[in-house]
Amino acid sequence: MKNKGIKRTSVPLLYEVNYPEHGQVGFLVRMNRRGKRIYKIFNFSQHGSRDQTRKAAEQYAKQLNREFPLLSRKELAMKRKAGVRRVVKKARGREFTFWEASWSPQPNRVKRVLFSVKKYGSSKAKSLALSARAKGLAAMK
Repeated sequence: MKNKGIKRTSVPLLYEVNYPEHGQVGFLVRMNRRGKRIYKIFNFSQHGSRDQTRKAAEQYAKQLNREFPLLSRKELAMKRKAGVRRVVKKARGREFTFWEASWSPQPNRVKRVLFSVKKYGSSKAKSLALSARAKGLAAMK
């Protein structure tokens, strides 16, 4: 390893690390998923050779990848607090206030629904937007 720093490898969660002044020369398994943070270094000095070190780190990274899979699009959308917001639009010199619900029914597509504050009132428009988003998330692929 010639260059200092952390370099990504082809294996998910596995990085090559080279900080000799800190005693970190080897491979790093780093993960932050589903509320768990894991940061483990596999030094060449612990495992003998570079190949043995990489093999041990790869096994650990693959095990973590199985135990903590990536969140699906639906799980990510439900976890976020975003998706309903208050919007003020200007048209012909007047301002119109809405509550907007948004979600992604398919990859690279966004669906939005507006509820007028003037028509429904602020609290009812917001609750309609929240329920529209919940219905949209339920229908997500």
